[in-house]
Amino acid sequence: MFYVFLDLVGITIGGLLSKPLQRFLSDKQINSMMEIATLCVGIIGIQGAIATKQPLLMLVSLVVGSVVGVWLDIDGKFNHFGDWMKTKFKTSDPHFAEGFITVFMIECVGSMSIVGPLDVALAGKTSLMLFKVILDLITSLVYGAIFGYSVLLSGPFVFLYEAIIYGCASFIQPLLNASTINEISAVGSLLIVALACDILEIKHFKVANFLPALLGPIIYEAVLMFCK
Repeated sequence: MFYVFLDLVGITIGGLLSKPLQRFLSDKQINSMMEIATLCVGIIGIQGAIATKQPLLMLVSLVVGSVVGVWLDIDGKFNHFGDWMKTKFKTSDPHFAEGFITVFMIECVGSMSIVGPLDVALAGKTSLMLFKVILDLITSLVYGAIFGYSVLLSGPFVFLYEAIIYGCASFIQPLLNASTINEISAVGSLLIVALACDILEIKHFKVANFLPALLGPIIYEAVLMFCK
């Protein structure tokens, strides 16, 4: 659990250090950073999405997940939370909620956020989790320079997500075999592509509404195990 908490610390440090970095950058430089960083994230997302071995499962997961997400209005709740936090931070930044959602998505939907806590809980392996701590620190630093302190809000949510996986590791391990993790990562990677398109204003997606799709491969594996 220490390494999951360490990830929260890394995100927080990156977010806090981003403000001094922001002072040394012009608006043009920040916009340039956002464009190239988002493009890189989009390319990484494409690479992850095409790694799927079950494209039909990805399609069904995303379609059903989007229906559930819209019904629950997950994107709206994320934005309402971001707007509420804007009043606490006393900021009028129109991109406040966007920064929170962007960093949360980037740091949560990849396979490392699943395999990392599982490795620590089940095998005591810490190398992947330590790598994620460094990666999340850098992500928070870069996107913090773009979006400001809103990236700090992602920390507690990433911690909660990874803590649940860590705490339930022995229970969910049978469901999270290599194939399932690959499909979860592929679905998440496609969400990252959608997020990149949204940030670059290519096409507006309410990406948070697609988050239930991540459960699709897990439910599919559970059904297969039940039918055996």
